Amino acid sequence: MLMVYILIATGAIALIFLTLWLRERKNAQMEYIAYGLRSGDDHTESTKTNITMIESGFREAMSKLEDIGEVKRDKEGQWVWTKSGKPVGDILNHGKK
Repeated sequence: MLMVYILIATGAIALIFLTLWLRERKNAQMEYIAYGLRSGDDHTESTKTNITMIESGFREAMSKLEDIGEVKRDKEGQWVWTKSGKPVGDILNHGKK
């Protein structure tokens, strides 16, 4: 019976470390993008690649939000929140209201 408890504890510890490792990998990718954006002119190609990755992530996020009905495009083609009608990113541009 002790062996079963040891296996369960080992599995739980392995699951915790796997979760932490995956979270760190996600943070590392974000740091890589931020580093590329901060680098000088000699890393122009890397910065372009990182901006492309950010744009791709944004398009994917907006597509998912559109699929669940949280955002839509207005007459001008700008993204707006369906519930409030405010432009997406409005809080970022004008501060919290």
